[in-house]
Amino acid sequence: MIDRVALADELRGDPELAGLDVEIDVSGCSRSCAAQQLLVSERPDVVVVAGCHLDGRPLDPAELAAAVRRKLLTSKE
Repeated sequence: MIDRVALADELRGDPELAGLDVEIDVSGCSRSCAAQQLLVSERPDVVVVAGCHLDGRPLDPAELAAAVRRKLLTSKE
């Protein structure tokens, strides 16, 4: 389980992401993760965080914010 509020606050306060037209969908639902439901988006400007998964890939919770940043900043290049 992740702290959705802490993750959202960390991303919201990131100056590199300020002003980008992106969407970050954050779900801390342990049931969807336990059922291995992979919540993903094909759009480069949308990032889906479901439990400890980013776009369906499992990550360490401590790495989620950095991985979200990388994906969003890469999608804008």
